[in-house]
Amino acid sequence: MRQVSIHLLLLMALSQQAQTASAGNVYTGFSSEVTQMAQFAADGVAYALDYVEQVAQYKQLVDTYNNQFKSYQLMLQNIEKLSPRQWNEFTQNVINLKHALEFGEGMSYTMANYDQEFSKLFKGYEHYLTQAKNDNTDFIGTYGTLNKSTKDMANAALKSLGLQASDMQSDEATMQYLQGLSTSASGQKSAIQAASQIALHQTHTLKKLQQTMMTQVNLQGQYMLESSEKKAFQEAISRTKATKGIKPIIGDESRVTKW
Repeated sequence: MRQVSIHLLLLMALSQQAQTASAGNVYTGFSSEVTQMAQFAADGVAYALDYVEQVAQYKQLVDTYNNQFKSYQLMLQNIEKLSPRQWNEFTQNVINLKHALEFGEGMSYTMANYDQEFSKLFKGYEHYLTQAKNDNTDFIGTYGTLNKSTKDMANAALKSLGLQASDMQSDEATMQYLQGLSTSASGQKSAIQAASQIALHQTHTLKKLQQTMMTQVNLQGQYMLESSEKKAFQEAISRTKATKGIKPIIGDESRVTKW
């Protein structure tokens, strides 16, 4: 479920208002700027909220994979090897786990890039972050740390199998390596243990990723509202003048506080 702050809801409403005002008021010299900036932020918020939901879904899937891996480990305490059908299920879960790792890495890059572009467009954002009383405002650094942690953990777990993450870049290569390990009980046990370690770590990583993304969009939404207040007020004044048939003086917009 989305945990949307009041700042994000107000930000999206502000974007809609800016678009309506821009289309209906030809007198405001800064309408286009307000609309473009608000739209950029609102689009980013909308995408980020969808991504947050996807991260939550992937976390649930990884939890499911990890539980399945644990059940396989328990099975191997009573039987010599998993059946071909069970091993095929395990192989598919490992491939899905690999996709979850790739998804988390992609989300980290996407949100880091968005934060970077946001900082470039809204020049006061960096100063705002230094004033924000939050323990996690270095989003780009946090995303980088999460990615490094995932890669380090995956390589450490795979090392026991004589592999590294780069050896399993494609699904075909992953299936091939796992097929080779399926021929012995010790190979199956080692593969399942490694997959379980990676899945457990990825569960925590996706949870941290989700929290970081929500913190980021909440702070950006709050910043947009605080920064847009004066411009939104000036926009309302100009719109009122136009409604009453009073043409605003060209140049009024220059007195609006810059972003």
